[in-house]
Amino acid sequence: MKTLALISQKGGSGKTTLAVHLAVCAIQEGKAVALIDLDPQASCLDWFQARDTQNELAAIQAKAEQLPELLKQAKKGGVDLVILDTAPHSDNSAALTAKLADFVLVPCRPSRPDMKAVASTIAILQRAKARYSIILNAVPLGNRTLEAQEVLKGQGFNVMDISISRRVALDYALDDGRSVHEYEPEGKAAQEITELYQEITSII
Repeated sequence: MKTLALISQKGGSGKTTLAVHLAVCAIQEGKAVALIDLDPQASCLDWFQARDTQNELAAIQAKAEQLPELLKQAKKGGVDLVILDTAPHSDNSAALTAKLADFVLVPCRPSRPDMKAVASTIAILQRAKARYSIILNAVPLGNRTLEAQEVLKGQGFNVMDISISRRVALDYALDDGRSVHEYEPEGKAAQEITELYQEITSII
């Protein structure tokens, strides 16, 4: 069993959107997947409850302190991949989650405020000795991606060479508990999410 956490101290980075889309990627690959929503807003759980078919995926809301026991149960239950969606502005929860994860994905929008804020998240992950990569998310068209990647890499951060573009299909899919692979499987958004999933799979 592998555990993937999405952590960012900055709200609005797109953690939940990426978490649920990666979960569907894993499901379509035939993996048993569990989503654990650690955010009090419970956006992941809300998406799950809106789905027409829920039996192919397990999803619950929990607190970080419950994770060790929940991960033991998931492993005993034959789960292949656990995805942890975390709350922003929660240092202790983020640190505990990072320690328990095999890999941490850090979504970051390519804006000055977001890129400045990502340093606090990386500091938590480094103290936890977690493996991580930053993924630039909701990227507009243009050269912004490469510029942002260069800035973040210049600070010594691990940054993925791929990125996720700002596409309306990602939002439309979430409205009724779907992913872009179910909403628009041949679209560019689905292609980018698949590339991200494959990159993470190669790492963990």
